Amino acid sequence: MALTIAVPGNASDMAGVPGNNKYVIKTCTFTGSYAAGSLTPTMLGLESIHMLIALCESVGLVAQYDYTNETLDLYEAGADGAVLDEGNTAAGDVVVRVMAFGR
Repeated sequence: MALTIAVPGNASDMAGVPGNNKYVIKTCTFTGSYAAGSLTPTMLGLESIHMLIALCESVGLVAQYDYTNETLDLYEAGADGAVLDEGNTAAGDVVVRVMAFGR
């Protein structure tokens, strides 16, 4: 599944430079049915990601970055009583705002 990367309306498109690191603020929009969205450092204009904060703009979903597989994953509360289950078959147009720190 592909992600569309954009700058949120109230954020600057400029990257900051704390020390010799950078940070970027972007929105990632899932398209179609859910599968973890590939999110590589180069997609965000970075060489590597040291830390990524992901906040889902859709109610009832939690977004988390998988550093090992370089994917942006969605979790939801399941009826089975589990804390959070990965996946949402209706993830089309789900928007996740990310702040990534890296080089």
